[in-house]
Amino acid sequence: MINNKAEMDEDSEKIINTGCCHDCGGRCVLKAHVKNGKITRIETDNEKEPQLRACSRGRAYRQRVYSEERLKYPLRRVGERGEGKFERISWEDALNHVASKILGIKKKYGNSAILFVPGGGNQGMLHGVTPVGLMLNQIGGYTRMWGIPSYEGALFASMATYGTMMTGSARDDLLNSNLIIMWGWNPANTVWDPGTSLWLARAREKGIKIIAVDPIFTDSAAVLANDWIPIRPGTDTAMLIAMAYVIITENLQDQRFIEKYTVGYDAYKDYVLGSEDGQPKTPRWAEEITTVSEQTIIDLAREYATSKPAALIAGWGPARAAFGEQYSRAANVLCAITGNIGINGGYASGFMRAYSSRESIGSTGKKKEGPIKQL
Repeated sequence: MINNKAEMDEDSEKIINTGCCHDCGGRCVLKAHVKNGKITRIETDNEKEPQLRACSRGRAYRQRVYSEERLKYPLRRVGERGEGKFERISWEDALNHVASKILGIKKKYGNSAILFVPGGGNQGMLHGVTPVGLMLNQIGGYTRMWGIPSYEGALFASMATYGTMMTGSARDDLLNSNLIIMWGWNPANTVWDPGTSLWLARAREKGIKIIAVDPIFTDSAAVLANDWIPIRPGTDTAMLIAMAYVIITENLQDQRFIEKYTVGYDAYKDYVLGSEDGQPKTPRWAEEITTVSEQTIIDLAREYATSKPAALIAGWGPARAAFGEQYSRAANVLCAITGNIGINGGYASGFMRAYSSRESIGSTGKKKEGPIKQL
C-alpha cells in the first residue's frame, strides 16, 4: 500500500513529451511513458491531424536507450588500433585528457589547427553540432570544413538555379499531381518529413502514377511505385539531360514559362542539342552511359512533359559524388523547362528545405517566408 504522496508520484507513470532526434527530415513527436525513472514504452502523435507521427525507428528509441551495446562510460584504447581492447576510465580522466590535448594543439599550432568535422546523424541539443562548436569558440575558435557531403550538391544547385534553398511543396499537394517521379529518393526508409510515405500511398490509391528511378529496388520502389527504372550509379545527370533533349526536340517544353521566368535557356539548349560541343545529348548517347534503354528514356521524358502537373522529386543521394551538383541542376532545370514550378501538383526539386514540419514555424511562433512570395 502506498503510504505517502512521494511514493505515489514515484510509482505512477508519467508521460514525457519529447521528439525524435534522427536527422531524417522528420521532426516527429515522441511520448515517453516513464515509471520509476525508467521508460516503459514510447508512443507518438495521436492528436488531431496533421500529425507528426514517428516511424518504427523513432518509436524503438527505448531499445537504443537500454541496449547492452550502448556506451555508458568513457573507454580508453589499450591495445593496437583495431584490436578492440579498451579499459574503463573515469569521466574526470577522460575530460582532462581530451581537454589537455586540445589546449596543447592550440598552444603549439594555433586554433586553426583544430579541425571540427561534425556529423549530421543526430539533431539533439546534447549530441549535435552546436554544443561542440560553442565549446571550441570559448578557447578561440576552430577550422571547419567548407560544405558538407550530405547535401552540398543539392544546396549549390538550388542556389544556382532558383536563388533560394526553400524549394519543394507540402506533401499533401502530391495529390494534385498527375505523375510523381522518385529519383534517387527512398522516403520509405529516409522519411523526408513525417507523413511522406502516407501521402505517397494516398496518391497511389488515388490512381496517380509513381515511377522510381534508382540503382536499387528500394522499399519505396517496392511499396509505392508503379514502375522501377534501374540506372547505373553516378550517371543520373546524363539521363536527365537526355530527357531534356527529347522534350526540346519534340517541342514539349513550356515556352511561355521559360520566356517569363527563366534566363539562360538558349545556352542550355545549345549544350543539350550539341551545338556547343558537337555531342547531341540523345537518349541513345545516354543509354551507353546509364544502361537505361533509349526507349525508356524517351517514354519517361514524354510522360513527364505531357502529364502536367507532374512532380519530379530528386533525392540528395545521387548528388553525393564528384560533380554531383550537376545531377541536381539537371533535375531542377527539367522542372523549369516543363513549367512544373509554382503550380499545384508540380514540384521545384532541389534542396527541398521547405519541410512543413521544419520550416513553416520559426522560434518566434510566426510562419517563415522564403524569398518567393505567393501571388
